[in-house]
Amino acid sequence: MGSLALLVPISMFAMIFGIVYFGIITSHREKMAMIEAGMNPNEENKKEKSHNKLRLALLALFVPVGILIGRLSFEALNMEAEICQLVFAFLFGGVALSLTYVLEQTWLKNRD
Repeated sequence: MGSLALLVPISMFAMIFGIVYFGIITSHREKMAMIEAGMNPNEENKKEKSHNKLRLALLALFVPVGILIGRLSFEALNMEAEICQLVFAFLFGGVALSLTYVLEQTWLKNRD
């Protein structure tokens, strides 16, 4: 049992290291491919991150509202409180992301 208890944290750290390493290598390869194609990798990052603050703000607003609604309505839905909170948090998080997408598309359409 002692060796199994030691194997779990070691494998966890190995897995985290592998994920981070794979992410860094993939990002580096993507940037190298963009440079070879004559593109500027810094411009692409600016375009991708242009609406991150809006997305984060809407998530930070909608997820707690979903938790609150789940907490208030669990008895009416005949569910456990924690499960109802989780369901509504994910539901309202999805609504926030969808709203962000619609706002981004509207903004891009009006800009062009």
